[in-house]
Amino acid sequence: MYIKYPLIVPVIGHGSTDIIEYPIETVVFNLFSMILTYNLNFVQRKTLLILTSIYHISLDIPSKKYNILISSFIHVFWLKFPIISKLHLLLIHTPMHYLKIYILKNNWKEKYLVGFTTSYVSNILINRDIENMMEPKYGKLWWIFPILPHVILDLNFLYCKYSIS
Repeated sequence: MYIKYPLIVPVIGHGSTDIIEYPIETVVFNLFSMILTYNLNFVQRKTLLILTSIYHISLDIPSKKYNILISSFIHVFWLKFPIISKLHLLLIHTPMHYLKIYILKNNWKEKYLVGFTTSYVSNILINRDIENMMEPKYGKLWWIFPILPHVILDLNFLYCKYSIS
């Protein structure tokens, strides 16, 4: 099977693992995010994507004192060299996500199955040019809507599991 975006497709499914841990919240937040994203213009979508991404990637950084600053610095490079963002998400962020799932041993097989299935189905849709079908109706960056709930649910996960204050 052809993979149009080999650096991105394996990353896509990692956020879908939230549905196993938080089924109701995942559906509700995705619906809310869909409506929100639909009503934002391109600049607002891009700003929201960058800000939530800075926060989300900061959770991967061990230094809690400077994690937002470090993540912001990383994002400067991501914006200047997009290949770095793709490689970071593929080789660092997503493996850390799946490793965390495995270490916690909480429905890890189901989460892996959902994540890999989502990436597989996404690849099929991408190969059928879903971007070109969705963009005219929903605008550029329409695909950020599932990212926002993943960031929110990841924060909830950290708060609940580790009582972060």
